[in-house]
Amino acid sequence: MKLLRGLVAAVLILAIGAVVLIVALPGEKIAKLAADQVKAMTGRTLSFEGKVGISWYPVLGVTTEKVSFGNAAWSERGPMFTAEKAVIGVDVMAAIGGDIRVKNVELVAPDVLLEKTADGRVNWDLSGGAAEAGGQTEVAPSSGEAASSSAPEAGSGFESFALERLVITNAQVRYIEHGGARQELSGVSLQMAWPGADKAADILIEASPFGGPVKVDATIAAPLEMISGGLSAVDLSLAAGGGTANFSGRAGIAPEASGKLDVAAADAAAFLAALGAGGLEGPLAVQGDVTLTRDGVVSVRSGQVAALGNELSVQADVNLNGARPKVAAQVATQTLRFVSAETEGGGAANDGGAPVGWSKTPIDASALGLVDGTVSFAAEAMDLNDITFGKTRATVKIDRSRAVATLQEMMAYEGAVTGTFVANNRSGFSVRGDLNVSQISLQPFLAATADLDKFTGKADFESRFLSSGESLDALMNNMSGDGSVEIGRGTIEGMDLDKLLRGDVTGGTTVFNSMVATWTIADGVLTNNDLLMSLSKLAATGKGTVGLGLRTIDYVFSPQLRGPDGPSLIVPVKIVGSWSNPSIVPDLEKALKRSFDKEIKAVEDEAKQKLEKELGLDKQEGQSTEDAVKDKLEKEALRGLQNLLGGN
Repeated sequence: MKLLRGLVAAVLILAIGAVVLIVALPGEKIAKLAADQVKAMTGRTLSFEGKVGISWYPVLGVTTEKVSFGNAAWSERGPMFTAEKAVIGVDVMAAIGGDIRVKNVELVAPDVLLEKTADGRVNWDLSGGAAEAGGQTEVAPSSGEAASSSAPEAGSGFESFALERLVITNAQVRYIEHGGARQELSGVSLQMAWPGADKAADILIEASPFGGPVKVDATIAAPLEMISGGLSAVDLSLAAGGGTANFSGRAGIAPEASGKLDVAAADAAAFLAALGAGGLEGPLAVQGDVTLTRDGVVSVRSGQVAALGNELSVQADVNLNGARPKVAAQVATQTLRFVSAETEGGGAANDGGAPVGWSKTPIDASALGLVDGTVSFAAEAMDLNDITFGKTRATVKIDRSRAVATLQEMMAYEGAVTGTFVANNRSGFSVRGDLNVSQISLQPFLAATADLDKFTGKADFESRFLSSGESLDALMNNMSGDGSVEIGRGTIEGMDLDKLLRGDVTGGTTVFNSMVATWTIADGVLTNNDLLMSLSKLAATGKGTVGLGLRTIDYVFSPQLRGPDGPSLIVPVKIVGSWSNPSIVPDLEKALKRSFDKEIKAVEDEAKQKLEKELGLDKQEGQSTEDAVKDKLEKEALRGLQNLLGGN
């Protein structure tokens, strides 16, 4: 019986306590207390609309209908956020003792508006808000509540402030910069635990902004310092697409930050896709010291980037203000490698054994429009899909989707390359080049770039070209331009012109002393009509076309023996077919026809001499045999006519 009476008494005491608590804790009072605390901390108004009621589960406190949080004074876009519903929980034991402490806040479906002005002001900067909040707002007593409430004054008691749990579900975040186009992010969830004003706050944010889940864990060592506009030690970790990004340093809500960044992703494409970016395949690793200033400038020092099989050192300053980020950077590497996933020549052979063509894969040049600025690049060696270069120094200037690369130095195949290259994606993709090549070794260069390995020697090139198109195939077929080449002593393997002129067509090697030529390019076809090659006993001219788009050649060499009165024998040589397997054969028909023409002319000359002697022609200087015969016949006819008429 004693036990039973004790249980009954306990139930009665709890029931009475519950009634007293309901009377002592009217919903309006808790909501007003929360609003006052927010006002004191931020200077912004937290408003509750509609009915405010008591909540018993899952936390003791109040539930409200629509809630809104005031925006910065300079904004004209309404509240900084609104929510469909709010649940505010309090410390039960403290409430029984008369001290109302907010412990839990839950916001359902808030709409958050973030703004940044052209002069750098942001509406989430709450520093100075408490000082501007003014005095305590009057609180109208609820029924049964004494006017002298024991609730703490706004702005007092923050030393004991604690927010065990802040939960935001299904939030929509809108960001507007400089009054321009907005960016929106929906389905955001946030949880925060802040056990005390002098304690660190732990924050978890989850969202799927681009389809894949993104999770952010952050620890803020001094939240009140950050809210008041100062800096706090921060540790942040982002996980997305199987990769992570970690930041450790100091940060403020201005925003500003300074610390170490470490990014690691086994699959760069998946990681960047989850963040709304792309363009990289394979693993990605980034380390460096990063600083973000209040005026929107990001600086990277001691940066190391490992991507696409390359390791780069990076120093950069990026100004985030303006239509596009403006970059000033220096990038260096020991060896830059770029290996295309496509097969040689960009595709398989066509039907019927046609020559291999260029790639028809669309060129994605959208990256040209991401930033403006200047990037200086240095490499000791480069391997660009089997085309190799040595020490390289270059500067790239990008302005509104147009990049101009200036080669100050590029060692290539024992020679040097200088000049400019322009890539323009403002209205369709186009390229332009103005290059100078000095003393490049022909055999390895032509083998790597054009599948030609039959020429040796050192060459000087000048080339200007212009083209447009959405693929490499289109660029090569649309190319126009001009250029010239001058080659010193070299060889042509596969034919011996000296032996060829003596009737031996078994091949060999032609050694020449010099070669010069100029060319023009139109619609992807290079045309040359003035090639001149000098050999010890021979000379050679050449003319024809090279299909840059079709990768074909149709060219005729005309070697000739040197004689005292000019060339005595010419045997043209045809080079026809694909770059990779051209046919080199002598044009004997033309050679024989030219020889027969000479023989016929010699017979004609001999006959004319005999005729002149037999007729006793007296040719005047410069007069042809035909004219001399005509004059003689006219004179004989006149003499005969005079005899007929009885003249002298």
